Amino acid sequence: MKKLLIGVLALLLLLVAFAGGYFLAGGSVPGGAEDSTPAEAKAAPANPAAAPQDAAKAEPETAAPAAVPVRPVAAVKAATARFSIELGVFRSAGNAQDFATVLAGRGLPVEIVETMDAAGGQWHRVRAGAFADRWQAEARRPSFERTAGIGGVVVEEPLPSAPPAKAGGGE
Repeated sequence: MKKLLIGVLALLLLLVAFAGGYFLAGGSVPGGAEDSTPAEAKAAPANPAAAPQDAAKAEPETAAPAAVPVRPVAAVKAATARFSIELGVFRSAGNAQDFATVLAGRGLPVEIVETMDAAGGQWHRVRAGAFADRWQAEARRPSFERTAGIGGVVVEEPLPSAPPAKAGGGE
């Protein structure tokens, strides 16, 4: 009886080890085949400042790095939820800018999001990517972590809600 129990436990351990490796390698991503082009690469740049950043990447390291854009968390343009990978949180705007510049130099699409905590303190969050859903962000997180050299967390940004329409159409 002991041998049977030990054998069953050994099989379970092997199953967990191989299944865990399969899921960690991306075998659990729903939706079939993954698109080889990331969502942020498909979209055209929303601002003309993105073109000089691409030109700076093409040149050797003689050009000064462009400043990473800073925006408040409520300035979300999309009508659906927005997910990104948070790679760092800083009290100092200078430290956040320095970290974001390093990540941008490594080819990550980064931005700094300014938030306030409950005590009124300001935080500068360095986030990479903009994804339509959590699955896309989780699928890209390992490659972003390898590029950044640091672990990241997938975060969902709250979207501003539109004011409700008045009933009756009157004032």
